[in-house]
Amino acid sequence: MVYSILSIIAIVFAVLFILTLAVLHFLKPEFDPKWRMISEYEIGKYGNLMQGAFFSWGASLLFMMVVAWHFVGSAVGIIGWVWFLIIVLALVGAGIFKTNAITDNSTSRDNSIHTLCGSVVILTFPIASTLVASAFLRSPFWEPYTLAVVLFTVLNWLGMIGFFASIIWSRKKDPTAGRVGPKVLLGWPNRIMVLLYNAWIIVLAVCVIQMMK
Repeated sequence: MVYSILSIIAIVFAVLFILTLAVLHFLKPEFDPKWRMISEYEIGKYGNLMQGAFFSWGASLLFMMVVAWHFVGSAVGIIGWVWFLIIVLALVGAGIFKTNAITDNSTSRDNSIHTLCGSVVILTFPIASTLVASAFLRSPFWEPYTLAVVLFTVLNWLGMIGFFASIIWSRKKDPTAGRVGPKVLLGWPNRIMVLLYNAWIIVLAVCVIQMMK
């Protein structure tokens, strides 16, 4: 019962992140989703909503990891579990320290910390999810959910690869595109990537709820 409740809470926070992100597309239309990163919604009016969204994502992952501790077992799983706790801290950091606009080349402490936190989340979420998922799949409790766990873990990797591929493709298509800007179409891949990361949490939480029935 406790694991089911914690899993439901994880789902609620993940859905809250997704819904907040969706609403911000309408509240802040000046940030073109074709080439602007989601972190930029922290800038200006309604920026606190994006900060709250990062906190919600962090809370979702934290509750899921509390549940996951019951299943990780192996050393590989524990490494992934600890790694996810670092990602939780990175998500909190991304919410506390606001980013600059990606077109702003000036330096600041907040932007540097946010960039570091964002890099930890983007680059290592698929790695941590693979380690935790591999530990889950060694448990007989997870055998009925093997396909779902494997599928959404693979989607994590595809989301990250797609994000970086969009940057490479944009620059190859137009060598004048620059490091970032309207011609570097990383916006939607960035959004798809974070949605897939949150979908992984939701799917695992649903599996646990089903398991505990």
